Amino acid sequence: MKGMGTPKIVLTADRTLMSPYRGLSLATFFGCAPAIDPNRDPKSFWYKILGKQVTPKILFDFICNYIPHTNGVANYAPYGLRKLEAGLLRDGFSRQDVVVAHPDHIEKFIGPETLVVGTYEMDPLGMGPVTMTFTYGRKQTSYDEYYNT
Repeated sequence: MKGMGTPKIVLTADRTLMSPYRGLSLATFFGCAPAIDPNRDPKSFWYKILGKQVTPKILFDFICNYIPHTNGVANYAPYGLRKLEAGLLRDGFSRQDVVVAHPDHIEKFIGPETLVVGTYEMDPLGMGPVTMTFTYGRKQTSYDEYYNT
């Protein structure tokens, strides 16, 4: 995008949706795993080991590996996001007008010419059935919610 301004439409998704999860199909539920327990007793054994972490971030980072990107443009993206991109291109927007940005590089694409920033989300508040189950009814913060706040 260098030298041509910023795109009019920037699309992205949070990290939990922009991961191939090392090719492990059921690992995609890992975004629903509890990340933080704000109510953990500071005197407990687990607090001394993990602090407020529930599922260790190092484990989450290993399983939820980053998608590759080319200069900040996501090489892969969720199907629904790519369908939206395809519809915009079909309906008259140029390739320079629309970009699917890697979530860690979105700031490269937002500028004065940007009109819309669209985010693809599945459970941004951590209130879906699987997330509610894994986090004991939201007593803990899921990785879905952690990466969307």
